[in-house]
Amino acid sequence: MSKQAAGAVAHDVPSQCENCAATLHGVFCHACGQSVHNPIRHLGHAVEEFFEAFWHLDGRLFRTLRDLWSPGKVAINYLAGHRARYIAPLRLFVVLSVLTFFIGAVVIHVEDGGVDPDAVADIANARTPAEVERVRDALVAGIEQARVDAGETPGVDPALVMAEVRVQSAAANRIRELEGKPPAAASVDDALPPSVRPARLQLNILGHRGEWHPQDNPFIVGWWPGFANDWLNRKLGNLEKNMQSLGAGTADSWLKAMMASAPSALFLLVPVFTVLLRIAYLFSGRVYLEHLVVALYSHVFLLIMLTLAFMLAAANSWVSSTLGSFALGACFAAVMAWMPIYLLLMQKRVYRQAWWLTLLKYLVVGYVYFMMLLLATLLVFLARLTAA
Repeated sequence: MSKQAAGAVAHDVPSQCENCAATLHGVFCHACGQSVHNPIRHLGHAVEEFFEAFWHLDGRLFRTLRDLWSPGKVAINYLAGHRARYIAPLRLFVVLSVLTFFIGAVVIHVEDGGVDPDAVADIANARTPAEVERVRDALVAGIEQARVDAGETPGVDPALVMAEVRVQSAAANRIRELEGKPPAAASVDDALPPSVRPARLQLNILGHRGEWHPQDNPFIVGWWPGFANDWLNRKLGNLEKNMQSLGAGTADSWLKAMMASAPSALFLLVPVFTVLLRIAYLFSGRVYLEHLVVALYSHVFLLIMLTLAFMLAAANSWVSSTLGSFALGACFAAVMAWMPIYLLLMQKRVYRQAWWLTLLKYLVVGYVYFMMLLLATLLVFLARLTAA
């Protein structure tokens, strides 16, 4: 033992491990590996422990991300027993799933018609007509300022018109309510001008016909209890509101919103992709968990590419020049094109079968998985639209 270590042991060090109570014979417990240094008592040890853990993680993270760019390299090495140099596939996949979902939710956010719901709620909570007018005027002034700031940005003005009419209608109805009069319109949207009035949901299933309305024409399932029908109509209201918000944008807004649902769909379909690999390579001699490693690292790369696609899409919305927008669009297309090529090369290198057989299995597995991924993405997207 070095003099420094001996001095550390001799200086305020317990005779037993604080974690497992084993007798100590040095600066590390031989039973559980915990250090005798207490980071909550010595600032120097706390800093040392932080950087030690950081650099250790950073080395494994760097090696994992670096080798991931070579199709199949990480999976091949991990299956060959070289596990210490890489982050475990399940841990990395879970972390990246959360990170990609968060980035997608930040970059692709469904707005609520340009009006803060809490601000509109202030109108409903106002106790006098004068207070209603004060809140209304403040909200309208904010909308006017947003219109000035937006300039000629496409798609913004219709959303602001809708927001202003909603504020005006909500204020008028609240004043009539305080005066003891019936509301002027059945809903806020009924007061919108025809040019910006959103299309109502048209439902023609299970006996429901025509335009859905939460009060006048709700969707009722006869054999469901009342609370279930109330829940269903709340979800339909959320769906209509969010579809109207997306409808105020462009087709690109819908595409981005769909992409934001992909990380959740990928997370759900990993076991399914593993089963598909198990069936396709039934006589490869690999067990289910080995195919799971391949599936996890495949999805890790897809999540990285999806995160990059989100960032490129966000950057494209900030770029005003045609050349910059074209360059970012080309990068986005390259990212999307590299995903299927990467997976093909990965399957070829991991399973080591002939090219014609690998390509055949890849096309079959890829087609089935793509259709399932598309369906799962649509279902997740629908769930997001029906959320409050």
